[in-house]
Amino acid sequence: MNKFLENIFGYRGFKILTPLFDLVIIYGAIILSFDLFKDSLDNFSENWFAFVAISPYIGLSYIIISHIFELDKPKDFTFFGIGYTVVLAIITQLFVTMAISFLAREFAFPRSILLTSSAIQAFLITLWHLFASKMYFKVNKSKSVLVVGYEKSQPLAYKLLESRGMWSHIKHVCAPNYPNVYELIKECDITFLTEDVEEEYKQKIILYCIENNYTVFYQPKSSEILQFNANFLQIDDSPVLDVRELNISPSSESLKRFIDVVLAGIAFIIFLIPATIIYLILKIGGGTAFYVQERVTRNNKIFKIYKFRTMIENAEAKSGPVLAQDTDKRITKIGRILRATRLDEIPQIFNILIGDMSIVGPRPERPFFVEQFQKEMPEYNLRHRVKAGLTGLAQVQGKYNTSVQDKLKYDLLYINGYSLALDIKLVMQTMNILLRKSSTEGLKTVTELEEEVESLTRR
Repeated sequence: MNKFLENIFGYRGFKILTPLFDLVIIYGAIILSFDLFKDSLDNFSENWFAFVAISPYIGLSYIIISHIFELDKPKDFTFFGIGYTVVLAIITQLFVTMAISFLAREFAFPRSILLTSSAIQAFLITLWHLFASKMYFKVNKSKSVLVVGYEKSQPLAYKLLESRGMWSHIKHVCAPNYPNVYELIKECDITFLTEDVEEEYKQKIILYCIENNYTVFYQPKSSEILQFNANFLQIDDSPVLDVRELNISPSSESLKRFIDVVLAGIAFIIFLIPATIIYLILKIGGGTAFYVQERVTRNNKIFKIYKFRTMIENAEAKSGPVLAQDTDKRITKIGRILRATRLDEIPQIFNILIGDMSIVGPRPERPFFVEQFQKEMPEYNLRHRVKAGLTGLAQVQGKYNTSVQDKLKYDLLYINGYSLALDIKLVMQTMNILLRKSSTEGLKTVTELEEEVESLTRR
């Protein structure tokens, strides 16, 4: 029974099963809605055949939309959290279906059916995903984990324990030169290698795991990310890899700029009234409403970024440049609300319109910190090959306290794997990040985590 559940709710099974069952709900809800409204529709046959005509496109569009919102991945969210993501996906599907019916000239597809079925879909898919996610974590949480590394091993172990997810059952932590490391690999279901493992040890352990069918993951270095998506070439009888230029092509850059202007223009109209209200509240509260600061964008160009002020006036007058913390006492009460809802970022629409920023890209940092980070991480300057962005891969996939090193990896991954589809996906996923659990939300304190990791560490 356990093996059956593992096949169904394992990683691969989940990615296949959940979208298929979603489609059953999507089509089932539409059919049910037709049955509910069959007596009130003016021309049932014409309405029904309009749905049949576009039904393949409905299914195809939902598969794409569900992937964009990552509904094919398990989520450790509450009912409301999963429901929020599902509702966003179903609303998107609603508009896409209306567009499909218009383009296909199938005007007989009733809006009453569309709205009713969307409500049913949102409710049932939320319940289904809540159940499927719980089953996924229940089935996979029992897998034992080995973390191999030096100084990076314990921080990774903390992350795995804090996540309380499928990889939180850590059995051992050891260095790669530990005499019995291969015995520990045999004892565990999954092996993690941290980025500070030497290449020699890393290749030996990965080869051993592959030969013996053990699951192994490793943290890439920033320099290794530059080799991702390399093209295979053959010179005579020798295979070589052509490492891609870390850049966005001129044609893609032009299209990206066009989309930035269009979306920023629409956002300006939508947020004009909320921005005016926020401005008046900040002015009535005393002090300036806007916060202007120098940041770095493409080609190390320095520009002035605009935000609604969330801290007390002259917050860095005594301390100098300091990275903001989640519990920063300098943040005002209204500032916490603005930060939590991301409304403090609204003025950056102006930065996008004038071309200093893009909607998607690495978050711009201050010159003071850029200079420091470049000394510590030689690859840091590569993130300035593209314009800074309002949102990005690091903001969507990372957390508030994600390290600068890990954020850099996300930025390099974004640039190296850039596509218009990726930009669209990140824009839509940005709506979900407000629901992501904070890294401080755990059942154990930091001290308890340290003690637990210490007890698992093999010298």
